[in-house]
Amino acid sequence: MSGVEIRELECFLVLSEELHFGRAAERLYVSQSRVSQLLGALERRIGGRLLERTSRRVSLTPLGEGFLSELRPSYEALRATVERARASARGGLEGTLRVGFLGSADERVMGALSAFRERHPHCEVAPVEIPLADPFGAVRRGDVDAAIVCLPVAEPDLVIGSVFSRQPQLLAVPLGHPLAGRATLGAEELA
Repeated sequence: MSGVEIRELECFLVLSEELHFGRAAERLYVSQSRVSQLLGALERRIGGRLLERTSRRVSLTPLGEGFLSELRPSYEALRATVERARASARGGLEGTLRVGFLGSADERVMGALSAFRERHPHCEVAPVEIPLADPFGAVRRGDVDAAIVCLPVAEPDLVIGSVFSRQPQLLAVPLGHPLAGRATLGAEELA
C-alpha cells in the first residue's frame, strides 16, 4: 500500500456512495476539483479507472466495484481501531450505560451512579427500574447493561459481579403473627 493516502481512499468511498462529484465535495468539505485530484491520484496508484464519468452520470467500473467491496470492510476496521484508541485515551468508556435496579433508587444506587459519571464523563448513565417479579428479564432482553438485584442468584446464563451492598434481610408479617415480636429469626424457623 505504498504511497496511498487515506484521504484518497476516503474520497473514493464517498464518491462510490454519492456517485456525484459535487455532493462528494460537500461531504468531504473540499472543492470538486480536489475530489477529482484525489480520485485521479488513487487511480494512478492503482493503475486503472475506478469510476466512469460522463457529463450526465458517474458509475463504478468493474475494477471500482471490486476495489470497493474489499476496501470498505478494511476501512471500517481501521476507522473502528482509531475510535477505540480515542476512547481509550479518554478513559475508555463512552456511550450510555443502562443500570437496572429493583424498587426505588435509594441513595446508595444514586451515589454509585454519580461516582461513575464523575470517573467516566464521556459515558452517560441511565438508571432503569426493573420489576421485582422479573429481575433478570431486562438483562436478558438487552434493555439494561447491568442490574442491581438481591442475592442469591442462580442463573447459569448470567454473570454475577461484585456485591453492591450488604443489607440485613427483613421479614414482614402482620402485627398479630406469632413471629411479629421477634428481633431475630433463623432460616430453619421460616421453613
